[in-house]
Amino acid sequence: MSFSIGNAQPIHSHLYYDPSFTIPRLFISQVRSRPNAIAVIEDEDYLSYAELGTLVLQLAYDLLSAGVCKGDLVGLASRRSVESVAAQLALVSIGAAFVPLDPAAAERHHREVVEQAGLRLVLLHPRDADSATRFVAAGCRVVTLSRARPAGARDEEEIAGELERVSAGTTPSQLAYVIFTSGSTGRPKGVMVAHRGVCRLVRGQSYADLGPDQVMLCMAAVGFDAVIGEVYSALLNGGVLAILPDAAPSLDRISEVISNAGVTIAYITAGLFHIIAEHRPEMLAPLRQCFPCGDVLSEVHVQRMRERLPHLRMINGYGPTENTVFTCCYPIDDGWTGGPIPIGRGLAHDELFVLDESLNPLADGEIGQLAAGGAGVGIGYLGQPELTEASFRTLTLGDYYGRVYLTGDLVCRHPDGVISFHGRADRQIKVNGQRVELDSIEHALRADAEVEDAVAVAVPRPDGTRRIVAIVKPLLDDGALDGLRGRLRELLPPAALPSELLARDEFPLTSSGKVDRRRMAADLVTVSEPVPAVVTGDSFREIIRQVWERTLGTPVRVLDKTFFDLGGTSLQLIEVHAELQTRLGLRFDIAKLFEAPRIRDIERLFAGAVTADPVAARRSTMARARARRIPQK
Repeated sequence: MSFSIGNAQPIHSHLYYDPSFTIPRLFISQVRSRPNAIAVIEDEDYLSYAELGTLVLQLAYDLLSAGVCKGDLVGLASRRSVESVAAQLALVSIGAAFVPLDPAAAERHHREVVEQAGLRLVLLHPRDADSATRFVAAGCRVVTLSRARPAGARDEEEIAGELERVSAGTTPSQLAYVIFTSGSTGRPKGVMVAHRGVCRLVRGQSYADLGPDQVMLCMAAVGFDAVIGEVYSALLNGGVLAILPDAAPSLDRISEVISNAGVTIAYITAGLFHIIAEHRPEMLAPLRQCFPCGDVLSEVHVQRMRERLPHLRMINGYGPTENTVFTCCYPIDDGWTGGPIPIGRGLAHDELFVLDESLNPLADGEIGQLAAGGAGVGIGYLGQPELTEASFRTLTLGDYYGRVYLTGDLVCRHPDGVISFHGRADRQIKVNGQRVELDSIEHALRADAEVEDAVAVAVPRPDGTRRIVAIVKPLLDDGALDGLRGRLRELLPPAALPSELLARDEFPLTSSGKVDRRRMAADLVTVSEPVPAVVTGDSFREIIRQVWERTLGTPVRVLDKTFFDLGGTSLQLIEVHAELQTRLGLRFDIAKLFEAPRIRDIERLFAGAVTADPVAARRSTMARARARRIPQK
């Protein structure tokens, strides 16, 4: 059976959806109707819709002069910035498509993406110019995006008219962007998404208020499709996009941007949401709505946030990249009383089905694979027709006939139409909101000359998130693991790097003779002990070690390895930063943790700065606790 959201009427009736919409058409309508309204903010810099339209037009002409044609793919290796947003709009306006490239990704990953996408041109942000050599070596021409802003806005009708001429011929079914995700064989998959998917995501929906009075925070990682939701929810509806340009912002920095820009709505990955709920829930007080998304949500942290910020509308957003960011949404205020948080109902303009192994519809209450049809379904995988054919099918399902994407997610639809998530049918997991194929990690490990065999498992943490642990049979000795992590960084994206590498002589087997991954994962589950609230007579070094262990979810046995050597991520470093500030009674910039990546480095960095008097430290901690209990106005 198929089902979609019950109330498909948008909150703002003028933000309707039409199947003929394209990204440039909707953006041009905002330039024409709201020329003087602020479109984007980046720290102290901001542009109106007319000024942004002028910049987009300037870039579009530059791209055409550079030989970019309709249907071309262009790499966009840029941090979050006004320049990257303008470049996206310019590329889709001239009928080309952009391929986001995380400047921090491994060089090998960039080479594979360049090869698969056939990229000949890569646009770089000025502050990422040092990565130009890797793209030149891969055969690409590199152009640095200009920091120059338009001297002044031209007449909105003139700008809109020129943009219409430049974008003439762009259609809803045309490719808008390609996002590369993890592949089970180790080869990245390029998900192709059309204009219609983006337009359907942000128009004619009722899952959130996406009107022109909203200020959307832009802080999703480059290459993570949540950034598509951020950018186009704002700019195709006349809202404001508040860009957080920092690659690894602290909670203090995120809070600063939210406050200064007047942010009202934000996408927040589940991992970051849990950190904020644990350490700084009050920083989200200015928001009216937020999407904690990208992974399974912790009920404890959701409930904590509800108690602290009862005015905040939290919407659990679920969706694979192949169905354009969101497939289902669940407003948590709508009847949730505890237990696992549902993924909700389907978006308007989509058709959802729960299917059995033979792709036949199941009745309510039965668990099966979720299939998504309708306007959000992507075009397929770039250059991988067999994989496309396996995952994108044309099916007749009741009254529906058309393409569907088989998500691989196991779900159950309840009689009220709400869908609950029941895991994966394969070995794909989410880490910090990004998809990771455990098979791709094993593939990379087995390809290493010093590894005989390998197994990658996802181990649950106490907060409901998961860490990746790789267990290997080294051909030489355990010392080979030190060099192995460095080699993995050149093969895998950051989200797929194991948090721990272990050596074993043998792997446990099931009764059928297969590797018992379930048992291996269960044996690695650890119980997180609470970190002492204040610095007492314990050594400073021990406090830091305990914070690391709690964050990483694994014992820290050596002090000469960096946080990232032990599998830590930038997101987890945000948690370490928040935890250390609270426990030590210090305020310091998160950049210092990048400058001092080892426990001994941190100890030297803050030598003498820690509160020596445990009573004073305890008073400081109690004062912060009282401050957190003050009701938000």
